[in-house]
Amino acid sequence: MYLGIFDVMHLPPQGMHQGAQSDRACVAWNYYHESMNFFLPRVSEDRGSEGIAGMEFPALPYTVALIYKITGSHDFIFRLIVYLIVSFGVFMAWQITGLFISKTIHRLLLTFGWYFSPILVFYTPNFLADPVAFSMSMAAWYFYLKRWFGIEPYKNRLLYTLFVCLAGLIKVSYLITHIAVILIALLWNRLNRDNQVSFQPLRHEILWLFIPFVPVAAWYSYSAQLTAKTWNTHFLQTVNPSSSLNEFIENTRYALNTWQSQLYSPKFMYGLIIVAVYALVFHRKKAPLPAFISALLLTGFAAVFVLFNVQFRYHDYYFILLMPALFFMWIFLQQLWLEKQNFIIGLFPLAFVFCFWYMPFRNLWHAKEVIKNRYTPGNEWNQSAFKTANELIDASGAINKIIPDKSRICVAFDPTPNTALYLLKKRGIRISEDFDSKMTAGILSASKADYLILNDTSRWFQKYQPIIQQKIIPLYNNGENIFVYRIDRSITAPAHRP
Repeated sequence: MYLGIFDVMHLPPQGMHQGAQSDRACVAWNYYHESMNFFLPRVSEDRGSEGIAGMEFPALPYTVALIYKITGSHDFIFRLIVYLIVSFGVFMAWQITGLFISKTIHRLLLTFGWYFSPILVFYTPNFLADPVAFSMSMAAWYFYLKRWFGIEPYKNRLLYTLFVCLAGLIKVSYLITHIAVILIALLWNRLNRDNQVSFQPLRHEILWLFIPFVPVAAWYSYSAQLTAKTWNTHFLQTVNPSSSLNEFIENTRYALNTWQSQLYSPKFMYGLIIVAVYALVFHRKKAPLPAFISALLLTGFAAVFVLFNVQFRYHDYYFILLMPALFFMWIFLQQLWLEKQNFIIGLFPLAFVFCFWYMPFRNLWHAKEVIKNRYTPGNEWNQSAFKTANELIDASGAINKIIPDKSRICVAFDPTPNTALYLLKKRGIRISEDFDSKMTAGILSASKADYLILNDTSRWFQKYQPIIQQKIIPLYNNGENIFVYRIDRSITAPAHRP
């Protein structure tokens, strides 16, 4: 309640990365509205192949669409489902703390202090796949660690496999969880010969260790073929590294400078990382398991950061991948300097104890301020992709009374493929701000659009209408910037602005 999560549950895609949110939201709507064929996900922009596009494993939008069949299409449903899934992931984190930490108050401080990251909180009631994959990976870690401690090993190995497969399918970068598990199997006994806990020999595990790669490879191979067949490249399905060292340095500088405050308060976060690196170097053997897991996940995150470096420059939600590493880092430090410690001596231990108790309150306040900014129109952290999105939302009821449900529309000028189309719950085409008039004329002529939505009539009539030469008949104006026209394809004479 304090964070304002429930205040936004009814909203359509808003704020940061509105375009990416709309892309996923419209996949669920198109399953519900067009076809429930799981293997043919589609977006609302239907210029090519009816909008069918290869994408990450669409378990989330398909699940939402199934519920839409019962409840009807409501943004609240999509947000609620993601909220419940992320809550499940945080609950799994809470369960993991119980395998290491004895005091309930310490478990609460660690779990919620870690969760109160603005990025994670913002994408909790959202439309993207990343927080869902994150939650599946936290569940996978819980079942893996239960198996590690000998708790129902066969059952928990099966559950681990299920959840790590889901994590990798929904977002392939989250396979770093399973790669970390493989490295534990390969290296644990060699690195911890003096430790009482030894890992089951690899020869008993080799088949199981390869299982998660099979469905992930199968789906992304199919998805790549679907993209090649349809030429719809709405969803990234390959690595996106920098093309040079200078570009990598600039992307990294830009990403850290832009997004660091969205993870945690920068001074707090960098202080934690410095202390954790020191502890990993000099004290890792005092709590080897969480130390090893956090080191492996940090290394995995660094590898993904290199492979998808361009994405990290522009997309804050890619940093959610760092959250499991930070979680195990906190557990490692708690085990090292707080768990079963009667006396706290030394600069780092004393600083950690202070931060451990201070962390949840500082992070909660910081997250609240950032989330407020992200939902405030005009704020630099709001950055809605479609500049007249709120006007379009307000006018959508009136527009949809004018335009029949199955009609195709053309929307100008939307810089994202699906935002305006999704907000109106319509299929069709969009004209981006950078499309020239000749391209626009070709797109519109080849489309099935019978209605045109404008948010900049001056630009349309000066640059585009003289080339298009199809009469458009005014139907609606919201009193500000949203105009609706019917396209009369039987008349090709130049139309004048009414």
